[in-house]
Parts: sequence; C-alpha cells; structure tokens
Amino acid sequence: MTTDAPYAVIFKAFAIDDFVMRRLARVVAAAPSADVYLMVDETSGSLGPILFDRVIRYRESDVIGLGFAPHSEGSLFWYNADYPLYYFQYLHPDYDLIIMIEYDAVPNIELDAMVRECRDKGVDFVGQPITKPLDEYWWTSTMLHFYSLDQVRPYLICAAVFSARAVRYLAESRLRQGSRYELPDATGWPIGETFVGTELALSGLRIQDLSDFGGLTRYDWWPPTHESELRDFPDEAFVHPVLVGRRYLKSLFKNTFRSGLFIMAKLTTAMLIRTVRRGVMRGAAQSTRSAANRR
Repeated sequence: MTTDAPYAVIFKAFAIDDFVMRRLARVVAAAPSADVYLMVDETSGSLGPILFDRVIRYRESDVIGLGFAPHSEGSLFWYNADYPLYYFQYLHPDYDLIIMIEYDAVPNIELDAMVRECRDKGVDFVGQPITKPLDEYWWTSTMLHFYSLDQVRPYLICAAVFSARAVRYLAESRLRQGSRYELPDATGWPIGETFVGTELALSGLRIQDLSDFGGLTRYDWWPPTHESELRDFPDEAFVHPVLVGRRYLKSLFKNTFRSGLFIMAKLTTAMLIRTVRRGVMRGAAQSTRSAANRR
C-alpha cells in the first residue's frame, strides 16, 4: 500500500445551501489528495441540481434495502449516523481509509497528514471519546440489549476516520444485530455514535483519539459555534457544531433548557449578544465601504 494512494472523504448533508457548500469547500481544501464525496439524504425528496463533481444521493430505503435495520428514534440517518458509511463502502469498496465528516464539522488541520499517520501506524478508527458518565449519558440504555454496561464506549463521530476493515466489521455487526432484534420498539437499538466506539473497542482493532491531532475545546454537541467565529479558533483541530442563521438559533434554544438551566441560559445570552455585535460591526463595515465606493 502506498502512502499517497487516494483516500475517501464523505461529507454528509441533509440540505444544500450556501452555508453547506462553503463548508464542503473547506473540506476539499483540507484534503487535497482525497476523493471527496458529497452524500446528500434525499429521503424527503430531491435536492435538485448540485454543482459538485462527486455527489451521492441516497434515501433511507437504499440502506434498508441492503439489510440494515430500520430502527431509530427520530431520523434514521441521525440516529444511525454510521449507516451512510456502509452504503458508501457498498458503492465504493476499494478505498483503504474513509473519513466521514458532518456538514457542521469544520477541519482546521490538513486531513492528508492525518491519513498518513493513520496508515503509518495501522490505525483503524479515529474518533473522540465521550467523557460523560454512562449513568448520565442519554443513550446508554439503547446499548444494553446487546452489551453489558462495562462494554459501552460512546464516541463522537462528527468527524472520524475508518479503515476499510473497520467499516466491514461494523457493517457485519449491524446486520447481525438487526437479524435478531426482537424488541417492540427502537429504545433498545444501539445509537450509532455509541455503537461504533463500543464495537471497535471490543474488536481489537486499533483506535486513536481525535484529540491526538490537535485541540478539541470546541468539539461537542453543544454549544454551537457561529460560522463568523471560526477565526477565533485557529488552533482547534476540528470545530463542531458550526452553524448559521436559523440552524444556529435552533441549536442554542433547543438545548438551553435540557439541563443546567441557569448556566446554559447565561451562556446562550452571551453568545447571542456576541453574534449580534459581530453582525452589526460587519454591517457597519460594509456600509462604510459602500459609501467610500460611491465617492
């Protein structure tokens, strides 16, 4: 295997707009040696023309048709965030390494360098452990039909690296579990982010933490980072979630009232004020430039 062989990056999106295309362009710039694929979920309908050279349009029925269980709490691909990975390998089985990145995860490092290190060390999976205690982690209960509590290993996979053998191993495990799933609803079906870490920890395959490649102080499920704030975090390896507009506001308020109400509400207010100030300053600067041009 040559160290400069092409690897794949799958950039997952559920909609197409200017923000998503800017984030895709950043991923392309960070991975000059990769074949970057835009994977778009069209379960709810076609997203229309997309100006990109590698687009994979897929629906939940495509993955279910391969034998993967249709179990989820909410959207199938949100709950089973690993499913697109298996569909991609089904379409393109020849890549030795695959990086999977959500549309709201932003790389600040060169992905080529990360891939070279993974190949040199024989790493099969790079993800970031979730350190929340299992008795407080929301999805622990979904794992206990197939795993004992001491086996559960939650990982964030908003940005993650997988070897081909790791993807095959995970896919086979998902298919095997789906064939003997007998619960009356989805509450016992392992959520994707925790299934991946748990299965690979049990497999004996080689795992490395994403934080080994740089800082991750802005890499979690909450709070969101506004796209305009990215310049404030140049030393972060990855930033997640990065959002704008309605998605940003929805993320702020959706999670403010789950826990730690007072502290989180204060943080939300401060972030809103900072974002508004940035917008006002940016608008003032644009007005000044426009006035100067008119002169």
